[in-house]
Amino acid sequence: MVNRAPFNQCIECDEIITNPICSDCLASQMRVFVKEHDQELATDILGFDIEGETQCISCGKKTGLCPHCFSKDIYEFIQERNPILADEFASRFDFQLREMLIT
Repeated sequence: MVNRAPFNQCIECDEIITNPICSDCLASQMRVFVKEHDQELATDILGFDIEGETQCISCGKKTGLCPHCFSKDIYEFIQERNPILADEFASRFDFQLREMLIT
């Protein structure tokens, strides 16, 4: 039987991708936010080309990484360089990220 589900699993966490936004589209939004506070750090925020079967609702590109995992990776990157900004980042790009930080 062929899987015809509109959403597929994230390659990092194995959860179903329920917010189909690719890392390139998210990275673009994240750069805008981070640039308001730290222009140099913003230039280091890039998306990942991870192929998958889930189609981004913004650009149509296929992706295999969920927004939660991408946001977590970028959060950790920012946390190492600017902890104060990381807290604000987590509130803006949550995708259940704050739940993970509490536990």
